[in-house]
Amino acid sequence: MKHMTTSEKYLFINGRFLSQRLTGIQRFAYEICCALQQIGVAFTILAPEDICEEYDLTQLPVEVIGGKGSHFWEQVTLARYMKRHYDGAILLSLSGLSPVCYRNSILTIHDISYLLRPRSYSWAYCLYYQLMTPLAAKRARKILTVSRFSKQELVEHLGLAPEKIEVVYNAVRPQPLFPREEKERYLLAVGSLVPRKNILRLLEAYCGIDNPDYALYIVGGMHAIYADAELSAYTTRQGVHFLGYVGGDTLTSLYRNATAYINPSLYEGFGIPLVEAMTQQCPVIVSDIPAFREVCGEAALYFSPTDIQGMQNQMNRLMHDETLQKQLALQGYQQAKRFSWQQSAEQIKQLIHAL
Repeated sequence: MKHMTTSEKYLFINGRFLSQRLTGIQRFAYEICCALQQIGVAFTILAPEDICEEYDLTQLPVEVIGGKGSHFWEQVTLARYMKRHYDGAILLSLSGLSPVCYRNSILTIHDISYLLRPRSYSWAYCLYYQLMTPLAAKRARKILTVSRFSKQELVEHLGLAPEKIEVVYNAVRPQPLFPREEKERYLLAVGSLVPRKNILRLLEAYCGIDNPDYALYIVGGMHAIYADAELSAYTTRQGVHFLGYVGGDTLTSLYRNATAYINPSLYEGFGIPLVEAMTQQCPVIVSDIPAFREVCGEAALYFSPTDIQGMQNQMNRLMHDETLQKQLALQGYQQAKRFSWQQSAEQIKQLIHAL
C-alpha cells in the first residue's frame, strides 16, 4: 500500500454506515456509493468487520479493516489506517461524522436534530454529536448536506461558512409504477417513532376523521411504541396498524396502494419517504416545515405540525375528493423527478475534482 500525496484524487469512503441498518441516512450513503460507481468514479469503501447482511456489496469495492463499526472505529481505527496507508487521499463520510484528526476529508451533515430536537435521542448521543460535529466540520475541507434548509441551519447554528457547504439532495431509485390493488383503504405513515416524528398527534388526528372506513398504517420500529405509554395505548385502537420495519417491494406496494402518505414531522433535513411516495403516485399530506416545502413544492397538502385539527382537516379533504387525489398524484410524480442519485453523485464528482 502506498503513501499518497495531497494532489492525488483517489477517493476513499468511510464505510461505518455498512454496520448500521439501511434506513434514511444509511440509504443516502449506500445509494451515493452505487451512483458514484455507475458514473465511473474510482473509490474504495473502508468498512468495519460487522457489515449488515441487507447491503448488496457484490458490485462495490469494499476493504474491511477490522474492528466493529463504533465511534472508536471511526475516530481512531479509520483515521490511523488512512494516515498509515493512504495519507493525503480524500476521505468521504456520507453519514454521521468523519475522523476529526484526518484533514483531507469531506463530511456529510444531514441535519442538526440532535441539537434542536434532543428529546428524540439519548443524552449520550446528543452530547457526543454536540461535541464532535463542530470539530469534524471545522477540520473537513468541504461539507455536504441534503437541503437548502439544512445548509442554512449549519450556517446559523454551527457558524459554518456558506461557501464551504454543498447541497446534495437525497433521491430514490427509478422504478416502474407498482400495480394498484383493490384492498382496504388506508392512510400511510413511514418513519421512526421518535418524538420529532410527531406520530402521537397523527394518531389523535386520525381518531377524529369522519370516514371510519379508512385504516392508518404506520411503518417504523416497534420498540419505540412500547417504550412510550401514550403510543402503546393506540396498539389496540380499531383501524390503527403498527407494521414495524418494512422495506423493499412490500413498502413500495404500500405507497402505491395508499390513499395518501402522511408525514407530520416537527423537524427534518429532507424526507426520503416523501419522494418514495410521490414516485408511486401516492398523494402526500405533510407538515408545513421548510425541508418539506423544499422537497414537495406545490405537490402536497400542508398543515401546521402542532395543529391536530388542521391535520385532520387535510386528511378529510383528501379522502372525500378523488379529483384532488388524482391531481396531487400526478403533481407529485413530476416533482419526484427533480431528485436523482446520479445527479447527486455527479455533484460530488465535480466537487472532488475541484479540491
